[in-house]
Amino acid sequence: MVRVLVRAIASLLASAFMGSIIVFLLLRMLKGDVATVILGQTATREALEALRAEMGLGAPLLQQYLEWIGGVLQGDMGTSYAAEFDIAHEIWVRVPLTFTLAFASLIISVIVALVLGTFSAIHVKDWRGTWVDILSQIGIAVPSFWLGLLMVTLFAVHLGWLPAGGYVPLTEDFVRGVKSLTLPVFALAIPLSAVLVRYVRSGMLEVLDEDFIRTAQAKGLTLRRAAWRHGIRNASIPLVTITILQLGSLLAGAVVIENVFTLPGLGRMLVVAVGGREPLSVQSLALVLMLMILTLNFLMDIAYGLLDPRIRDSGRSAPMA
Repeated sequence: MVRVLVRAIASLLASAFMGSIIVFLLLRMLKGDVATVILGQTATREALEALRAEMGLGAPLLQQYLEWIGGVLQGDMGTSYAAEFDIAHEIWVRVPLTFTLAFASLIISVIVALVLGTFSAIHVKDWRGTWVDILSQIGIAVPSFWLGLLMVTLFAVHLGWLPAGGYVPLTEDFVRGVKSLTLPVFALAIPLSAVLVRYVRSGMLEVLDEDFIRTAQAKGLTLRRAAWRHGIRNASIPLVTITILQLGSLLAGAVVIENVFTLPGLGRMLVVAVGGREPLSVQSLALVLMLMILTLNFLMDIAYGLLDPRIRDSGRSAPMA
């Protein structure tokens, strides 16, 4: 397990380094002058030159990158030019909400996928399994933002059970905080659950044909108990793999959902930064969102190693004859 942890940390650091270079270069490859984008076409030449000097735009790209990434490592991402707030502080304040939204959606999606995917595999030959398949297909086809709007209309407008938007920190009022996150979390979790259910069902169907399941049944266990007691761990391995691949989509969906429910997270900040022509804020936010995805990937790699002994044993040398 130590080898798995070392490999995962090395992969995380290398990916973060390469990702920071890509984020930096992509914004430099955009057409147009950054100073003109910030100040507008009507800005004077003196103002443009002053801003270019302040941002260090005349320096070589390597120097610009080293100054930026050096500041990031020290917790200094610069200052917003329009709103004049400290970018690192603003991101730090908003990270918990976005991470809570994504992590809660991920946990709910995995639990729902394990339950419904296993249920569908056990009842693959009757109507109960068919209904789960139909619901999962519908869930895959429904966009998260549209689902969010439907949930607001039903649970907030018509029934009045939950707030339509806004956020109350959990540390300030836990009950109201949970209520403010319920609709956005499920708006993200339902489409992701529908995707994961298909993979759990497929993996469980393969596991149910294995010899150890038949052996468990021969010892007196029902198919359902054998599946839950012995099959769920093996069926979870493809679930971890596809979940890793869905992390980017999950955070991208979080950006949209935060704007649907007016949540003050990183996604909301990113949209405001783009609309306000704040390239430094966009660059720093893109880096932070990438690091969040890499961190979740790191956690999933560790989970993969815990679930599959072959991953833990892959670094061991073969025994000598």
